[in-house]
Amino acid sequence: MGLLSWLRFKKPVSGTSHSLSSSKSLPLALFPVGEYNVPVSLWAKSIQALANNNESRLRRIVHCKATSGSRHEFLLVYIWHPSGKESIILAERDSALDTSPVLSDDVMHPQGPIGGHAFPASRDRVGLSYDGTTQCITRHIPSWAELHTLRFSTPSKAPSVAHFAALLTSLNRHTLSPDLSAEKRSSWFAYCVVEVMKEVFGGEAKASKKWVRVPYGGAGVDNRDTVDALVREFSTCWEDFSRRRVQKDGGGSVKKARKSEAKRQEQKEMMNSFAAMLRNMDS
Repeated sequence: MGLLSWLRFKKPVSGTSHSLSSSKSLPLALFPVGEYNVPVSLWAKSIQALANNNESRLRRIVHCKATSGSRHEFLLVYIWHPSGKESIILAERDSALDTSPVLSDDVMHPQGPIGGHAFPASRDRVGLSYDGTTQCITRHIPSWAELHTLRFSTPSKAPSVAHFAALLTSLNRHTLSPDLSAEKRSSWFAYCVVEVMKEVFGGEAKASKKWVRVPYGGAGVDNRDTVDALVREFSTCWEDFSRRRVQKDGGGSVKKARKSEAKRQEQKEMMNSFAAMLRNMDS
């Protein structure tokens, strides 16, 4: 409970002025206008830069599994936005790239807009729905089933999208043994995200009656790759993620304050000049 209290943000304000009238006003980091599939580290940075990212809360996380061909496992995450709209995210470990090293921020995040850049491969990736459905982000999976659902019914107790981004950043640093199958590596990723969120934030878990979810996909993992270790690691990762977010916000606040002060000084000088002109007219 102590960890949860430390991590939790303030309760989102209902009826907030964030209600938006058009999709153009919605943040692209949650509501893209077209195809969006990027490395976790890139998406996490866009969430860090997102104003009021603590107000967008997770509604549910669904652990899914492909039922034909590769038994790849992945997550569908449903996020409530203050506008009243729902963002849908597909998060997964791209098993074919699991043994690649984690690239530095300078490599992973070239300057400039997303469009037109060919990003290096990353083991963990995020896809965002651009039409409000799961079809556009799961069409590469012929058929799939839901194994397990973690639901957050109370918004004030639910993790924010920033919490989720910080957790994905933490998991992205873990490279599993290349001896594990692609399916087991994807299962480890999906299982750990759900279980860490449950340990930290609670929620209502519901297992499928038809499909069985196996912890870590049945793989033997090192102690550092267990849920318990990841929960402890998440605390540190979240602290770092929050500090970077505050630094970004702080920089903007300083610039805004300086601009306001300059404007006040300009107005003061104008008033002094006007007063001097009136005195000259009276004399």
